Amino acid sequence: MSNDTKHQNKGPSHIAYHVREGEDNKAYFNRIGAAWQHKDGQGLNIQFDTLPIDGRVTVRTVQDRLQEAKENAQGDREGERRESARDDKRSSNREDRRSRGDGPRYER
Repeated sequence: MSNDTKHQNKGPSHIAYHVREGEDNKAYFNRIGAAWQHKDGQGLNIQFDTLPIDGRVTVRTVQDRLQEAKENAQGDREGERRESARDDKRSSNREDRRSRGDGPRYER
């Protein structure tokens, strides 16, 4: 049985990324390959789909990136909730809003 057949039956243990820094000081991870751990745990077989020009590759376990994605998603949702609550307070507390009364209402 070839190594390729074994890889198709079992998912990779690690993912290879090219990490690029954005203007907003965020790191953008671009998947460029995958790695499978040897049975004895002493090495990896790496398959690249592409290679970055700068030659810098970051290899992370699959679980690490899943956990990071979950944490980032939770942080984003909490930030959105705080902004939404702040916007609600602003709009409901505005004294400069005029009542529409019985005037015409337009709908899209």
